[in-house]
Amino acid sequence: MRYKISELAKLLGVSTNTVRRYEDMGYISAVRDENSGYRYYNDDDIFSVMNAKMHVKYGFSHEQISQMQSFSLEETIDAYKKRMDEMDKQIAYMTYLRHRLKDDYLLMNKAATYSDIYEKMSLTMYTVIYKDGEKLLQEPERLQKLGEFIYNSPEVLHTYIIPKESVDNGNFRVCCGWSVKEEHMDKYGMTENSYTQIYKGKPSVMGISEVPADIGRLANENPEYLKELMIGKHLDYMKEHNLYLNGDIIGIVITKVRDSGKNVIYMLMSLPFGKNDV
Repeated sequence: MRYKISELAKLLGVSTNTVRRYEDMGYISAVRDENSGYRYYNDDDIFSVMNAKMHVKYGFSHEQISQMQSFSLEETIDAYKKRMDEMDKQIAYMTYLRHRLKDDYLLMNKAATYSDIYEKMSLTMYTVIYKDGEKLLQEPERLQKLGEFIYNSPEVLHTYIIPKESVDNGNFRVCCGWSVKEEHMDKYGMTENSYTQIYKGKPSVMGISEVPADIGRLANENPEYLKELMIGKHLDYMKEHNLYLNGDIIGIVITKVRDSGKNVIYMLMSLPFGKNDV
């Protein structure tokens, strides 16, 4: 059966301009009737358009779809297999992102409703520092590893590191970095180098802290106040339970929000501890 452009457009539920665009893309090809001068499409053109629309849903580009019009069965099978592999990677990536989204969601709810300090085993973290106090660290290999952490892992964590010695000697110092959980290093094909610091999982005192977003300014102007905001209640807990600091402190950023006209950061602070002899 033959179809005029207006008839084909009605059958497909599109405009005549869209039909012409399908033709420009190479999906269909009209044949002109020498007697009437009208251009007609056939049943095969209907299938070609619907097939192309399905390929669009599958995620093929218009260029790929145009090329596929002349594919053999074997070539079509190969194209489908490649697209399925791409979709599997996309699904896995979105699944990982959802895991991170859910973790943040749960932590934000905890921040809104639960302020207690508790003891828990921390996870092993691989971290690359980009700022030590006020010193920006920009060695090429460090920057390369930072980029790998940021762009290869959908679950990368923005972290603040407080060196143990800076707490012990009263010279409170905050470092900034990006961290990846140990289990995600292999999952996302990442490696360590000399700038990767590994923080092994340890028994830790944990709790969520609310801190002004301008941490850098506070660290310079009033480090003791910043220390109190970030880990004051954690240190009080440790003192009450006869515990001592047993490693660098890690703060994992949960979110930044606007509260009472100011930007604030909520972070999960983790202080590794040992038990003093009674």
